[in-house]
Formats: sequence, C-alpha cells, structure tokens
Amino acid sequence: MIDAHTHLYSDKYDKDLESVINRARKRLTAVIISAVDSESLQKSLDIRHQHQDFIYVTAGIHPRTTAEINHEDLKQLLNKIDRVRRDIVALGEGGPDFYHIRDPRQQQRQLQVLNEFLVHAEKWRLPLVVHAREAESAALDVLSQSKTAVMFHCFVGSKQMARKITDHGFYISFSAILLASPELQETAASIPQELILSETDSPALSPLPDQTRNEPVFVEKIVSCLAKQLKCAPELAAKITEENARRFYGLPNHT
Repeated sequence: MIDAHTHLYSDKYDKDLESVINRARKRLTAVIISAVDSESLQKSLDIRHQHQDFIYVTAGIHPRTTAEINHEDLKQLLNKIDRVRRDIVALGEGGPDFYHIRDPRQQQRQLQVLNEFLVHAEKWRLPLVVHAREAESAALDVLSQSKTAVMFHCFVGSKQMARKITDHGFYISFSAILLASPELQETAASIPQELILSETDSPALSPLPDQTRNEPVFVEKIVSCLAKQLKCAPELAAKITEENARRFYGLPNHT
C-alpha cells in the first residue's frame, strides 16, 4: 500500500514522527508528503533525506494561500521548487477551494495559479496534484488540455464529475471520507480501477472515531473500503492502488 498524500511535516508529529513512520513501514511501501509552502517543503525534504527508500515529496501551495498570493511571492516559490525539483515527484498540491474561498476575485486568482502550476508541471515533466474542493468543474476547465498526469486528491465530488475527470485520463484519490459516504463509495465503484489512489491526508481526516490525529498507516482502512466497492480482496485493492500511485508519481517498483 501507498499513502498517496500526507502532511507529515505538520507540528502534530513533532513529538513522535519516527514512530509514525515506523508504524507506516510495517504496512506500507511508500508515503508521499505534500508540501504547501517553502517552509513545509524544506521540512518535508529533510524527512525524505532520512528515509529515501520510503518517503517522497511533492511541492505546492495551499489553495487558501493562492487566493491572495502576489506575483512576486508565487515566483519565489516556483524558483524554490525549481531548485529542488530533482528531489520531488510531483508539483502540487494546488488548485481552487470554493468551499473556503467565496470571493469571485479570489477564486479567479486560485485558477490563475493553477494554470501557472500546470505550465510548470508540463515544463518540468512532473505530474500535478490538484486540490479542488467544491471547484472540480472550474479546475477541470483549466486542466482539460493537460499534457502531464493529473490527480484530484481527497475527492468528494459527484459520480458525474468523477467520470468527467477520469474521461480525461486523470487520477482520483480517496481519503477516509469514503468510509462515511455511500455516495462516494458508489462513485469509487463506477470509475476505472487503474485511476484510483488511496490517501490519508494526514494529520486530518482520521478514520478512527477515537483518534483526532490521522497517520499514514490508517490508509489500510481506506483500501479495505475500496476493496468492497471494487468487489475484490483487500490484498488486490492494495496492489491496484499501489501500482496506480507508482505509475502516477513515477516511483521505482517495490522490491
């Protein structure tokens, strides 16, 4: 199994990060950390350098920041990413969040930044991780002609939107929200298996009611739920989602 999207740089792991990673190693073959600014990017790369056989990093900017980021700050972030892009496996997360951002001007700025990310992802030959909460259609309008692989992370949209996304050959990643949503489960069952990934989005969205902090090892809960929707054994669902994550991120085959 692979946790395709986490935030292990979070201060919620400051006291026991090594234990969290060791627990993940017992069940998973890789974890992807998604950085959202310069500070979290550096911290994520530091974690990777300690676990190069297991931890991989993507570099982006959180949608709430993109709503107001100015040209110079965006340029500086992209320059920082350019300097370390040999050490990252994707650009993102990035994209529009119309749930938190309601102002039309700020929403438009989010879409402009997403387009900038797409240009750089194609230029750098990196896949693109997209955050598009209640904004899937707007994001898809920007991405529809993408020449690079695209993944909509933590997908919670409709079955119809999922079909539009996968019709473009884009990937969809499911978090623990899947466990509590019959509609989302139906969506997962309806899209091509080769385009499905699993993620925790740690430290948020714990699948355990008695846990406020999520962690990568809990991706097993999501994979088990996906197995039910795909009508296959959990071991096969784990294999499918892992192979898809390796293909999307260009990770080496696990030995």
